[in-house]
Amino acid sequence: MRGPAAGPRRVVVLTLPLGNGHTAAAHVIAGVLRRDGTQVNVYDPSENLFSLFPLARVLSRFYRFAVNWRAGAVHIALYRLADRHPAGTSRIVSILFGRRFRSWLASIGPADSFVSTFSLLGYLLAERGGAPVVSFVTDAGTVNRIWFQGAVERYIVPDADSRATALRCGVDGDRVSLVRPPMSAGSAMDRDQARRRLNLEDRFTVLVTGGGSGLGKGVLEAARALVAARTDVQLLLNAGTNAALRREFTDLCAAGTRCTVTGFSPDFPLMLAACDVVVGKAGWLTLNEAMSARRPTLIVDVVPGQEEGNCSFAEEARVGRRVSPGDVPEAVRRYAASESALQEDFSFTNAMLSPAWADEMAEDLKKTLTG
Repeated sequence: MRGPAAGPRRVVVLTLPLGNGHTAAAHVIAGVLRRDGTQVNVYDPSENLFSLFPLARVLSRFYRFAVNWRAGAVHIALYRLADRHPAGTSRIVSILFGRRFRSWLASIGPADSFVSTFSLLGYLLAERGGAPVVSFVTDAGTVNRIWFQGAVERYIVPDADSRATALRCGVDGDRVSLVRPPMSAGSAMDRDQARRRLNLEDRFTVLVTGGGSGLGKGVLEAARALVAARTDVQLLLNAGTNAALRREFTDLCAAGTRCTVTGFSPDFPLMLAACDVVVGKAGWLTLNEAMSARRPTLIVDVVPGQEEGNCSFAEEARVGRRVSPGDVPEAVRRYAASESALQEDFSFTNAMLSPAWADEMAEDLKKTLTG
């Protein structure tokens, strides 16, 4: 990528509130780049495009509706449309929002480079021209072809299958970098230390999480099943930014079950370190943070299309497995009773999960974005 003529670099990272993985990736990328003094700003354009229209709120609520209503029927339809007609879909978005986007972009000042953690933002940035654009793909496997539209200078993908998709879409191989997914700090913390900091008992602990946006009916069903089964374990119920899910979790805990309820919190890495097993959805960032902390994931929710590749990746790597919400209590009982049962079902011996994984990822990412 081209660097600035002089002075400190300024990188602008753009994201959208359509699943917390996009936003989480944006902030982790920003943290990596700031380590060497790069000036980084993270923006959600949907908060600023319309002065009288709360687009960010509408997008967030629509996403929740799309992935939950009738088993994600709306999301499946839109996902397939974008994958089958990526160029046309991108062009329609440009017609609807391109002019306002370019006007807003001019208002935030010049940048030496841009990073997008959402597919269509990469397209809109590249269409504008000027500073180089890096598109950071936040899902694994055979990802949606809409990621690979427009004159984006470089794509960062998380695995070989997503790289193969880019090549099938006509992207030159030298424009595609395979970089391990970003993670937040704290995943290597000692379990006992994490439990003390969170004021938890020293007993087998299950982290039930809906991801940063608290999506997924399966997560709530799994929590209900665990409470109803009266398993002798400690529960951490994390609702992310979903206030309704947090209320449901709070009602569950009112029955006297040994559990702690949280919403969106910077302590999420501590929760990962404190638990023995994660129960949640197949969000790419959450899966990888659990992998980094060497915590197996029981996957009870998969956003259709978007997260199926993530789930397959986790199962093939033996760091997660898909189960029905009703089967979670029995699995938890088995794991709590025998550490060997966890070792039979999961493995964290893969070389990519070395203790230095997070540092290696940060270095690879920084080189790709600033090299």
